[in-house]
Amino acid sequence: MAKIKSTTPYAGRVKLLQKRIKGWPADALLVTNPKDIRYLTGFCGEDSWALVFAKSSKVIVLSDSRFDVEIDREAPQVKKIIRADKGLADELLVICEKKKLNRVGLQGGYVTLNLKKMLDKKVGKKRLVIVEDGMIIQRSIKIQSEIKDIQKAVKIQEAAFLEMVKSLKVGQTELEICAKLEYEMMMRGGGGASFDPIIAVGDNAALPHATPGKTKLKKNGMLLVDWGSLYNDYASDMTRTLLLGKPKKVQIEIYKIVLEANEAAIDAIKPGVELAAVDKIARDIIVKAGYGKEFGHSLGHGIGLDVHEQPSLGARSKGVLEPGQIVTVEPGIYLAGIGGVRIEDDILVTESGKKDLCSLPKDIKSAMICI
Repeated sequence: MAKIKSTTPYAGRVKLLQKRIKGWPADALLVTNPKDIRYLTGFCGEDSWALVFAKSSKVIVLSDSRFDVEIDREAPQVKKIIRADKGLADELLVICEKKKLNRVGLQGGYVTLNLKKMLDKKVGKKRLVIVEDGMIIQRSIKIQSEIKDIQKAVKIQEAAFLEMVKSLKVGQTELEICAKLEYEMMMRGGGGASFDPIIAVGDNAALPHATPGKTKLKKNGMLLVDWGSLYNDYASDMTRTLLLGKPKKVQIEIYKIVLEANEAAIDAIKPGVELAAVDKIARDIIVKAGYGKEFGHSLGHGIGLDVHEQPSLGARSKGVLEPGQIVTVEPGIYLAGIGGVRIEDDILVTESGKKDLCSLPKDIKSAMICI
């Protein structure tokens, strides 16, 4: 794998953000998205804000007594302000006056109407400005430590899947399969599921985002499993579809088509390739096979601290792939009353090409199992 440049995680990330702040009509950015706070400082607590200044490299984290010790452990480099009787907005006002901040930027994508109204009242409407903070783009490029965490999450989820498959038996419900999978991930060091797993038996597999229920596993048919693990707060995301016993011919047919689309799209991934072009490669294969209308979602998305991040691999996506991005490739075909197939892998864009972080087999032979 080609080496991707690494920087000191938190200091380097803050510096990149500071460069953008200097171009805004603002003296600082109020970070209210918990994932961005985690990314910039290492602190994972809730009900907290961070303040990043255009000129000072010292980040302030505003929180409460529940996280006093946690901030010291996870983000010793920041200045913490633990509110007592005051609210977060009251503490922010004190900082603004003390630091003589004329304008404070707010994260446009994460400030609710109620929060904006409260900040206007407490801090002053003229002092606040909504900005496009660029964090979603910055976070799309992973450094080595992030890549390693996602690789570990993948290994955990794969081992859990293999253990879950061993335990499959006729009569198990989707909920029971889901519980087994989540248990096995946590037993292997995972920080929980990175999203609610999709466990779809039989014709439920025709629902791209099926919710596990009481449908029972049968000797013949299909089982679609879309699952992921967290590791050190980073997410993985895979899908495998199993063909049980004696599946229908059409089920085998669409499996082969989806597999071809998955592999062709992965083969095309490398730096500089247009995002929409990767989607088109997979989509054209499915359209040519006559199932274009049955593939209604985008090909994939980035993963990281959130299970859905930038970049998006879709027909309308703009931009190109860049080294350090990790994207899912997940074409699918969904047939009402018959079932569906989705095959998904996590792909790292390297300096010279790509690396598939997933190792679970996906050929037709490995997909066909007896229970």
